[in-house]
Amino acid sequence: MIATDMFAQFGRRMASTQGCPYAVIAETPNPIRQLDPEAWKARVEAMFPTILDGLTLPVAEIVRRIKVVASEQIRPKGVVRSSVPI
Repeated sequence: MIATDMFAQFGRRMASTQGCPYAVIAETPNPIRQLDPEAWKARVEAMFPTILDGLTLPVAEIVRRIKVVASEQIRPKGVVRSSVPI
């Protein structure tokens, strides 16, 4: 998944409701409107390693890398109800 930093946590929660809590999310800073081509290129280059990992790493390695972050984003401490538990 590719998302701005403002929507990455929401994306993780939505992915969790669909049974994909460990989806790889490549984040880019918000806003993305009105970026010139060079700025877009820099953002894509910054996200590329994450995109490549999501496409090539074994699932077990993805889960190992994302497990703690995913649990914090899906069920944040202090929030009684927050999406589907993992």
